[in-house]
Amino acid sequence: MKNTIYYFIFILFFCSCKESFLELKPNQSIAVPTSLKDFEALLDNYSDMNTSSALVLGELSTDDYYLAEADWNQLANAFERNGYRWEPNIYEGSQCRGWNASYLTILYANVVLEGVSQIERDSKNALQWDRVKGAALFFRAWRFFQLAQIFCDDYDEQSASTKLGIPLKLTSDINETIRRATISEVYNRIVSDLEEALTHLPSVAISVTRPSKGAAYALLSRVYLQMKKYELALVTSNLYLSDFDNLVDYNNINPINDFSFPIIYNGNGITEQPLLDQMLSTRTFSYFFIDTVLLSSYDEHDLRPQVYFNHDNGHTQFVGSYNGYQSLNSFPATDEIYLIKAECLARQGEETEALNTLNILLGKRYETGTYIIKTIENTPNVLAEVIKERRKELVFRGVRWSDLRRFRTDSQFASILERKIGSTSYRLSPDQERLYTWPIPDNVIALSNIEQNPR
Repeated sequence: MKNTIYYFIFILFFCSCKESFLELKPNQSIAVPTSLKDFEALLDNYSDMNTSSALVLGELSTDDYYLAEADWNQLANAFERNGYRWEPNIYEGSQCRGWNASYLTILYANVVLEGVSQIERDSKNALQWDRVKGAALFFRAWRFFQLAQIFCDDYDEQSASTKLGIPLKLTSDINETIRRATISEVYNRIVSDLEEALTHLPSVAISVTRPSKGAAYALLSRVYLQMKKYELALVTSNLYLSDFDNLVDYNNINPINDFSFPIIYNGNGITEQPLLDQMLSTRTFSYFFIDTVLLSSYDEHDLRPQVYFNHDNGHTQFVGSYNGYQSLNSFPATDEIYLIKAECLARQGEETEALNTLNILLGKRYETGTYIIKTIENTPNVLAEVIKERRKELVFRGVRWSDLRRFRTDSQFASILERKIGSTSYRLSPDQERLYTWPIPDNVIALSNIEQNPR
């Protein structure tokens, strides 16, 4: 096992963290993890394993919100200002915190996987050994998936084996040659890590900060949906819902609270949430305006607008995070799995069953006694109805940017995005493929010489 200082050196080399890292001196007193207890403690480091989700980078570029010129001018970070406008130059020489945080988590996962491989699994340690290995595989897959949504082109079966994805760092070796895997290799690794994790993870975790089989099935469902492998997404969504089908009834949520949902306490969250996750914090989502088309899409008796949004001095604050506070949770919850199942059923022509699935969800989202059951007779386009509800339900959950990419070549669901700052208008159309993929951070390109995404 390498000395812990080597891990810091890797982050410096690959992610080029702040210059102060250059001043780090080897500290021989730093403990080197060697036991299952050590490795589990490393994975239980909430601030590195469960926070700073890179999916917020995609959220910055979506059409669910807009900023007033004065608020946009107050954004201090280049990636927020330029991500909002879909600019070719995102970073302006600054670093990408989402990239850095993701590869730090991946590094920790690799350290754990290498360490566990040196410990014999026996009857005394089997439960902990499995739990630790499964969690490390899970966290690595989750971070690879986040990065793929931002720094890879959208998955397409015809081109995935030739287009470049992200670097797949699978060891803690700082001397390993860095290269960009293909998109196919990236997604295959995500799937294989999750499938292996499922053989080790417990059915239920003792804390919502730890992964479980349910969390792995939920993530696999999202992954397969993004790969447009709808049959597999349906299978995994059913596996998840067979044990975790609880939905929160929004009639029981008090919208008068500062934040609608109960705060995470003692490692436990609401029943819909299989894993606690925090997106990277940004100034953008402190105060903003909700897209008027999105707001007008909610029916009169739909509880989601009052549960999700709070209006203050003309701005809109999102108060509907399942974390119960300001941070946004980008991990798939039970409501998303219902929507994935409904979409897959609709795409396979099982429209009645798709509507039945959708009705279960929406029955918990409307004022009691007001929801009108959707049927084939009153729903002319079932798939379109599911996609519409997907946007209304999963606001600021880290999926809208992925959906915009997934639908970019689908004439029925492709969107044209528009912004205006002062007198300047900005536009993102489906044919502007390059702007749907963020550039690799400039400092990473300079240090590793890997190929840059065209922008």
